[in-house]
Amino acid sequence: MGIKDRAYYQWKKQEEKRNAHRASERTQVETIHHVFVDSKEIYGARKIQKHLEASGIYMSEWKVRRIMRENGMYSVIQKKFRPYSNQKASLRYTDNIVDRDFNAVEPNQIWVSDITYIKTKLGWYYLAAIIDLYNREVIGYSTSKNIDTELVKQAITNAIARYPEVQGTIFHSDRGSQYASAGVKTILDDYGMIQSMSKGGCPYDNSCMESFFAYLKKECIYRRSYKDSSEVEKDLFEYIELFYNRKRIHSTLNYMTPMSYRIQNQAFISAS
Repeated sequence: MGIKDRAYYQWKKQEEKRNAHRASERTQVETIHHVFVDSKEIYGARKIQKHLEASGIYMSEWKVRRIMRENGMYSVIQKKFRPYSNQKASLRYTDNIVDRDFNAVEPNQIWVSDITYIKTKLGWYYLAAIIDLYNREVIGYSTSKNIDTELVKQAITNAIARYPEVQGTIFHSDRGSQYASAGVKTILDDYGMIQSMSKGGCPYDNSCMESFFAYLKKECIYRRSYKDSSEVEKDLFEYIELFYNRKRIHSTLNYMTPMSYRIQNQAFISAS
C-alpha cells in the first residue's frame, strides 16, 4: 500500500509541475500575442523578444519564435526574396533532380509536395498536398493544426494508398524542415522513392505546387471565413476531390481534368 501511495504522490507532484508549466505557457502566449497585436501584426520573433526584454520579461528568441509559430502569429511583413547561395549545402538536403522540368510522361514518375497555411478564427491550420505531375492530380493531402513531420508523412501515406506503384518515383519538395526530417526520408526509402529538393529559398523550383496553392486560395479559401478546422476540411475535400481533380480543366492537359486525362491515357495505353 505504501508503494502505491508513494507512486500516487509522485504522480501528483509531477502533475502539479505540469499544470504550473501549462499556466506559465498560457501567460507567455497571452503576453506575446498582446505585443504582436499592439504592433499591428508587424513584429517578428526578434523584435517581440527585444520588446519583452525592454519590459523586464526575459525569454529567448527561439522560444518566442516557437510560441508564435504554434499559435499562428506570423508577421504581415514578408522578407525580401534573395537567391540562395549553394556554398554551404547541408547533408540533410538532397539534389534537385527535377531541375524545373515539370513534365512527366507517365503516372508516378514525379510527385511534388509542399505545405501551406489556412487561417481560421481558432488559429492557423496547415495543409500538406502532393501532386502527380503526370496529370496534375492531387493524389494525397493531409491537414493539421501542427506544421510538423507527421503532417507530411500522412500526406505521403495517403498518396501511396491511392497509387501504390511508387518504386523509383521521384518525390520533390522544398527544403522545409518537415521534408528534410529523418521520418520523411525513412518512409520514402521504405517505398523505394527518390527524394529531390529545391535549392534553398528558391520558390521557382517547385512552381507547380505554388500554382496549385494559388488556385486553391483564390478559388476557395479566400472566399470563406472559417470558424474552425472542420469547416476547412469540408471545403478542402469538396474543392480538391470533387472540383479540382474531377471538374477543373487544365491548359497543360489540353483542357482536360486531371482524372479524365488519367483515364483517357490509361485507356489508350490498354488499347495499344
